[in-house]
Amino acid sequence: MARDPLAALARLRRLQTDLARHRLAEQSTRLAAAEHRSATAAEALQAEQAAGPPADYAAWLTRGLAERDRAARGLGLAEARAAEARAGLTLVRTAERALEELRAQHAAAAAKQGARRAERMLDDLVGGRQARP
Repeated sequence: MARDPLAALARLRRLQTDLARHRLAEQSTRLAAAEHRSATAAEALQAEQAAGPPADYAAWLTRGLAERDRAARGLGLAEARAAEARAGLTLVRTAERALEELRAQHAAAAAKQGARRAERMLDDLVGGRQARP
């Protein structure tokens, strides 16, 4: 039996889609963690400011601002990576759907060819019987 190259390609596309979904889930988890870190850093600054200036507030403020900025950069990076993962999933799903359409077209063409073959066989059968009186 001949191997169907489109079936092999379909399996590859499914694996790529699964991998892209896994990457998106991983990046979404990282994005949620980055959002949490960013919110926590901003809340810490507000809480410390509301508590009033302690003696070492200037030293703490420098560290707090640096942490907030670091968390904001991490959040931006996580957002970019999540967007890339979404785009990657969209790309592989598009390729997978295109392959599904191609397979459907091939199946329709094969069915049409089979119907023509059956019609020819019937015509030959009917033609052969009519030729013999």
